[in-house]
Amino acid sequence: MAGFWKVHAFSLATTLGMAYILCAIFDVLFPPFGLLAALAPASPWPISGSPIAFLAGFALFTATGFVLGTLYGIAWGFWSKKLR
Repeated sequence: MAGFWKVHAFSLATTLGMAYILCAIFDVLFPPFGLLAALAPASPWPISGSPIAFLAGFALFTATGFVLGTLYGIAWGFWSKKLR
């Protein structure tokens, strides 16, 4: 059971990484209407507009997914033990 947080972390990191790729494709196809174009002004790092920015955004989304998945997995493990 100790490895469940890793499963949650990797699955959410993969999901957010793929979501970023789909958002990047949508931004390339429809430049002014994409989600990344809306998030870019609020981001401290460039996440769209150049290939380096797209790589930085992908790394940022994937790392965020890993952290959120880890927190979710730890909380899930804690509460599943408490509620038994």
